[in-house]
Parts: sequence; structure tokens; C-alpha cells
Amino acid sequence: MKTLDGEGADKQFENFWNDLKEEWFKVEVLQDYSGEDLGDSLTAWVKGDREQSISILRKEAESSEWAKMTESMFVKKVRFHIVNEPLTPYILWEIEHYKLVNIPLVGEEVYLVKSVDVKNLDIPDGDFMIFDNKKVVRNYYTPEGKMYKADFYYESDDISKFLGLRKALLNSVKEKVK
Repeated sequence: MKTLDGEGADKQFENFWNDLKEEWFKVEVLQDYSGEDLGDSLTAWVKGDREQSISILRKEAESSEWAKMTESMFVKKVRFHIVNEPLTPYILWEIEHYKLVNIPLVGEEVYLVKSVDVKNLDIPDGDFMIFDNKKVVRNYYTPEGKMYKADFYYESDDISKFLGLRKALLNSVKEKVK
């Protein structure tokens, strides 16, 4: 396992991503990623202007970097977001993002799982992603929701904890976002 930040983390993530062959599996746990996503759409949403926010999201979807990066990838993409109730304004906004970008343009399967339903699982504080059940990236965030470093687990590292969490989360699925 290697911990990287800044450009080193970005470059290594890109390497993992480019080597991806079958499945990308992501678990998100924060209730607010404003540090990463604060833009016009989220700002409008938080101010209560949902129509303006969705209009901006639709425009942004046309030029989404995430969609461009993934559009030619024929791999399974699964995203779980562990959510607390009541849902935060950010989560409500992100659900719209999932519906307008992640699901139709990226081809992700997106699941919201209530934190109370998985409280018995030892889910890390930051996100984690599993690449082809062989490699893992675990992200760390500031209190404002900005990623500042990541742990990279390679094929020679023990990722059994993450694979166990993947299995448990898949078994907990009740309904995916549509």
C-alpha cells in the first residue's frame, strides 16, 4: 500500500483507471462533498432554486468530464452511497446528478444505502474504490469534503477487507437509483 497526495494521487488513479477491464466499484460515505463539487448547480440547489440547479446540471451533463472519461469504457460501474437520514441538501442534489449524468451517460448502477442498515459493517471514513477486484483506492477528505490524499492498494496487497465490504453491500441492496 502506498499513500499519495496531489498530482501523485491523480496520476496513480489514472493508471488504475486505465488498467480497468471488468468492474469499478465505489463506496461513498460523506454526506457533503461540497469541497469537490461546489459549482453553480450545487450553489443554486443549496439556495433553494432547484429548477435553476437542474437546468445547470443538464447543461453541464453535455460536457461532463466524468462522462467523457467513461463513455467508451465497457466495464461495469457500481456506486454505493451510504446516506444518513434526513438526507442533506448535498445528497438530494447528488441524486439529481446521478439521474442526469452517472446513470444515463456513464452507465453506472447507483445505490443509496441507509447508514443504519449497514451500521454493523466497518466501512472506512473516506470513500473507497475497487478496480477489477484486484486493486483499491481509499480516499481521505477534509471536513469540507475536499479529497487530500489516497491510499493505493496494489495486487500484491491484502484487499480482503474491501472485498468483504463489497460483498456485504451488494447483499444489502434494496433498490437502485433510477
